[in-house]
Amino acid sequence: MSAAGEVPPLDRLRDLGRWPAWRGAPAEVHCSTPAPGIAVWTRGDVQQAGDSHAGGIGLAMEPGGAGEPAAVALRRWIAERRWSNEGLRGRYGYVLWDARARRVMACVDPFRTYPIYHAAAGDCLLIASDLRLILATGLVPARVSLPALYHYLNFSYVPAPHCAIEGIAKLPAGHCLEGRPGATEVRKHWDAVYPADLRGSDDERASGLRQRMIDAVSGYRPLSDAAWGTFLSGGTDSSSIASILSRTAGSHKVSSFSIGFAEEGYDELAYSRLAAQRFGLDGHERSVGEADALAAIPRLVDAFDEPFGNSSAIPTYYCADLAAQNGVELLVAGDGGDEIYGGNERYRKDRIFEWFHRSPALVRGAGAMLAGALKGVDTRLANRVKNFVYRGSLPNPDRFYSDDSFASEQFEELLSASFRDHVGRDDSLDVQRAIYRMAQADCNLHRLMYLDLKMTIADNDVVKVVRASRLAGTQVAFPYLDRELVEYTGRLPGNDKVRGLEKRYLFKRATEDILPVEIRKKKKQGFGLPVSVWLRRPGPFRDMVNEVVLSPKAAGRGYFNREHVEHLMKRHERGAWDHSAEIYLLLMLELWHRQYVDGQHG
Repeated sequence: MSAAGEVPPLDRLRDLGRWPAWRGAPAEVHCSTPAPGIAVWTRGDVQQAGDSHAGGIGLAMEPGGAGEPAAVALRRWIAERRWSNEGLRGRYGYVLWDARARRVMACVDPFRTYPIYHAAAGDCLLIASDLRLILATGLVPARVSLPALYHYLNFSYVPAPHCAIEGIAKLPAGHCLEGRPGATEVRKHWDAVYPADLRGSDDERASGLRQRMIDAVSGYRPLSDAAWGTFLSGGTDSSSIASILSRTAGSHKVSSFSIGFAEEGYDELAYSRLAAQRFGLDGHERSVGEADALAAIPRLVDAFDEPFGNSSAIPTYYCADLAAQNGVELLVAGDGGDEIYGGNERYRKDRIFEWFHRSPALVRGAGAMLAGALKGVDTRLANRVKNFVYRGSLPNPDRFYSDDSFASEQFEELLSASFRDHVGRDDSLDVQRAIYRMAQADCNLHRLMYLDLKMTIADNDVVKVVRASRLAGTQVAFPYLDRELVEYTGRLPGNDKVRGLEKRYLFKRATEDILPVEIRKKKKQGFGLPVSVWLRRPGPFRDMVNEVVLSPKAAGRGYFNREHVEHLMKRHERGAWDHSAEIYLLLMLELWHRQYVDGQHG
């Protein structure tokens, strides 16, 4: 939108090479000027409605594939100039305009599954679903934001509203933007709350949760004949979804897709096979190895418009690719289960840290003495003891943050003096402190779960699954992130999520006839990639990482002390500590620079 009523020529947006690429992407871009001062560029399946003065565009994926509530939201805006999330569930993102009032609105769903970027450039307000589209206008220079990169170095992603490029912002999950000439306002339209007000016996609450889960998952089962299936890791979330879907599929045999690894301790195909057999699924699987990871990384750099350091994007991509090869257009994912049912291993660990934190001074003093005695010892066991004592001495959310604090913990050793001039050691911690304080929650566990929904889910897991799947040519639905289900689980007491040291207490009771006991009681592995193994042994993956991370080009950016980066890599190789996550995010940061900053998308 242009405050002056005229939009500058933006012909570079017609160039397909400046748009994100994915399997099956349309081969043309559509451009229109639906109202004075408004110019719209779209590619793909984007809804558009309106008249010469008011209208909107949007992306929406609702439970079951029904499209009426999304269309109602557009019609309401055109008729009343009012937007609300009334009746909206699932995934959505909208941009709406009222030319007469010189007003633009943009909104994203509760977990930002369709991202929206925005920037002011002179008289223009730029709004886009992808960072590279704003860069393609030529109105915003591709200058890296060092504060945003600092957050990336701590979290492995850039959290909203921050953006890797100066002058551009991301709309946070569950928020709306309203733009008028000379001013923009961002406000919240939905939030997770934790009143924890449900009472009754454990059996009654388990029965209630079971029914809510079945209703949510069944509601996300596609109603059309389009080919669909499920991610199936063999864990409790994906397995419970597969089980519920298989019960409601009638004569349709649900397809499942699973990824395994040759490395011991990473492969969970035995559990996904068990689930596929018990639920009568049409199971598909493949193994991902070192060569596959090397082949996927450049594709993923192109799929993510900001630096993204979560290595599990690689198996996610190959899982979605396997589905696409079998004709599947939509995958149902289990993301969000850990964060609403209490399955994150960090919640259980935090209970142990909290016990130490609240223990008598004599106990804490003994721990501090032991850690002090081990100060000069650099072995895995000694480092684990020192790490426990350090983290156990912190209050939350500082303690929770210490699990994601690479650049903070190694601030002076890692970062160059010029980088440190632009950031403060606690800048990323302050991001989490602010979110932790915002939580409308009754206990520490719920505040941590709220923090995870806002960051781990909205800024990390959803971004990973949506972007990797789109690259493969598939769409994704998230029934465990259904707004009504999330609101319901917020009414369950924290003790239902983690009781003592038992995670998912009520979920396990609720799924007794949904999941086999072997899966309900299995140890959580996650969907990790064996990067740690590949970096310890000689091979093509380690060679590639060394070549990129320690390259003159990477050193020339002036961000890091090269000697410390070399120290981390050598320390990892000899097993003193697992630095694979940190090394991988350094790799992806440098590759992102080469793709997006060194001229290609600027």
